[in-house]
Amino acid sequence: MNAKLRNIIKLVLGTLGCFALFLAIQLILISKNHRIDLTPEKKFTLSPRTEQIVKNLQKDVQALAFINSDRPENFFLEDMMWRMASLSKHFHHTIIDMNRNPAVARQYNALQYGTLVFESDGQRKSTLLSSGESMVASILLQVTRDKERTIYFLTGHGEGSLDSDVPQGGYSKLRGAIADETYHEKTLSLAPSNAVPNDAAVVVILGPKDPFPATELSTLDAYVQRGGALFVLLDVNGSPSLVPFLERYNIRLPDLIAVDPAKRVYAGEMITYRVSATAKTHPMLLSVNAPPIFSLARMVEVREDQTKGITARPILATSGNGFATAANNISQAGT
Repeated sequence: MNAKLRNIIKLVLGTLGCFALFLAIQLILISKNHRIDLTPEKKFTLSPRTEQIVKNLQKDVQALAFINSDRPENFFLEDMMWRMASLSKHFHHTIIDMNRNPAVARQYNALQYGTLVFESDGQRKSTLLSSGESMVASILLQVTRDKERTIYFLTGHGEGSLDSDVPQGGYSKLRGAIADETYHEKTLSLAPSNAVPNDAAVVVILGPKDPFPATELSTLDAYVQRGGALFVLLDVNGSPSLVPFLERYNIRLPDLIAVDPAKRVYAGEMITYRVSATAKTHPMLLSVNAPPIFSLARMVEVREDQTKGITARPILATSGNGFATAANNISQAGT
């Protein structure tokens, strides 16, 4: 056997070996409900938000996908259904050819190819594949929730507005995110009633500037004591009355700002930097695709107290080079 023939045989055997190895790895991953998505756009990878919703399903969901067997997007649709089913035993799906089952399509009011219908516990919602995966996730939330959930945004103390899109104090994009999660948003003033509605899933205080009357703080305290959820965003120069109020729950807010030179935005001032998630990523950040950028971020200390039922879990933190300093030190350094 000459050298040329031996090299050809080695090449063929090496190619077959690499192919067999790749096939074996793929079979192992499929058996464990894992796949390798090599597409640049990650077309065959569910978003973290969708994964979280499907994994947290507490009741059975039946999904019906109405297709035309000749359309090229069918593979993507079937793959998405398979990936969702692999995440939860509560997710079930059926692929239906509309041309072969027109009566079933009429029954579910599926008028277009790519219609997705989700049913759970007597509730039924539909969407189109062309609407995107985000809409599919929202529909899943809608059919599996027992009741509507309302977020109340406190007003009357100089809080930020959901109607404004200005960089300082505007939260219009938050309104869109709330709609995506199928929550309802309402404003709440404690002045007339001194009560938080019973249907409040959470009360949000967006950067208040003015002080809170003692009666309103007592109302908020009563709401928290009965198990209510309170989400507070407080700037360095925010409402001073909220600082001692939050200390009741072991949340300490020193009059200091966090600085992280190692994470500062390129060519920016030192008070604006990228904030990293903690070692164990909080569920709130699973859908965040890029590190959040903070400017004049206030230092927060939370102390656990099991006797009070207080469990501290950090969400964001500076790097090891971060430190806290008074705001006037920053202004003096800038001049």
